[in-house]
Amino acid sequence: MKSSNIQIDLNYYLLYRVVKITNNKFFRVAIDRAAKIAGKPGRIIALLAQLSIKIKHTQGSSFNLRTIREQSFVVGRMVKAHVNGSYKIRSMRILIILLAAIIYFINPIDLVPDFLFGIGLADDLAVLTWVYHAAAHEINLFKNWEESLNNSIVLG
Repeated sequence: MKSSNIQIDLNYYLLYRVVKITNNKFFRVAIDRAAKIAGKPGRIIALLAQLSIKIKHTQGSSFNLRTIREQSFVVGRMVKAHVNGSYKIRSMRILIILLAAIIYFINPIDLVPDFLFGIGLADDLAVLTWVYHAAAHEINLFKNWEESLNNSIVLG
């Protein structure tokens, strides 16, 4: 089987998982919780601290896990910049879905509990991947903004 066929099969599988996950009660609860804390900076900062701890303690070295880690750190920086007022996320919907994905990820009891060795993080990673792609435009705007800050510091 060709590598491209394997990638297509993996993409279909992830899409199937995301549809299943986003229609489950655990993700709906995460969205409700995210909507309630979206305007509470202290609660968001505490959530970001929990995200950082969970990412650092997530074991594995696969390409997908490294990518998810990097994406999670970008999302964390973006949400933190939004909370401290240095960057403005343009859509409350995007902020809520990002917070919901973080809540879903840090919660050990969800569609596939994290303590199930080997598969416990599969749903979490699928949700994080889906949200990252759903918010790709905003994330790219943030990364460009962040890069412009870094360039101005170097040039200034």
